Amino acid sequence: MQYVSLDMSSLVALKIFAALSVLAVAVLGGIIPMLAARRQSSRRFFSLGNALAGGIFLGVGFTHLLPEAEEMLAGFTDYPLGPLLAAGGIAILLWIDRVYFESLGPKANGESGERRQPVYPVVMLAALSVHSVITGIALGLEPEIAASVLVMTGILLHKGSAAFALMVSAHTSGMNQYQLRLVLAIFVSMTPLGIAFGASVSSLMNGESAELAEGVFNALAAGTFIYVAVMDVIDSEMSRIDDRMARFVSSALAGTNDVAMPVQDSDRLLKFLLVLIGLGSMAVLGIWV
Repeated sequence: MQYVSLDMSSLVALKIFAALSVLAVAVLGGIIPMLAARRQSSRRFFSLGNALAGGIFLGVGFTHLLPEAEEMLAGFTDYPLGPLLAAGGIAILLWIDRVYFESLGPKANGESGERRQPVYPVVMLAALSVHSVITGIALGLEPEIAASVLVMTGILLHKGSAAFALMVSAHTSGMNQYQLRLVLAIFVSMTPLGIAFGASVSSLMNGESAELAEGVFNALAAGTFIYVAVMDVIDSEMSRIDDRMARFVSSALAGTNDVAMPVQDSDRLLKFLLVLIGLGSMAVLGIWV
């Protein structure tokens, strides 16, 4: 009886340590872009960081979320439901970002004519937050110390890079300091909340319905990660100079002047390598996590 009590107290202590560690790693990963934003020479940092973030988003979508969704949904149907739902996630975000808001015309930008902030940082925050809660609950539910250490390690390996990528994308989209702090605060709190919830109400997350819901969410989230990586982040950082010139002229004619005068991109190869590094790092993590 004493051994059981000791094991239980050790497990609780481990989960408290995990929650604090995840919180610290996420804050560290997210605060780096916020500190860099204060420097006058931060434009190049965010351009290169955005390319790295695009690779991370691709890796998370293709090597983590989509395979996890396929594994969870395989017990319910032989149909490749995971890839279909991922494609549905891409279609949903495409409609929101490029059809719905664009169809609003000038109304979408407000009376002042300011450029509308892209919707994808909010979508990414929602997707990452829900996934963080789910992984936190998984750790909170884990009854074994050894398995809890494994899950905690996986979460720690992902959390810092995800926070960095999210905050770089949020800053690049034009969010102000208050919005950036709010985004970071919401994101870093999700996994600890999930751990606390899972540890306290373990009986609520058992059963096939929970696995089905998580599989569906992971597949939809995979599509949104892939969309943001390809259609927004990588497209923006690797765009042709003619396309950037067209956006600059359009901005000048509209009177917003929110697009910098395009110059020859000397970092194109470096950005490509950073995309590969982001993608590769997530692929390597997939070996253990």
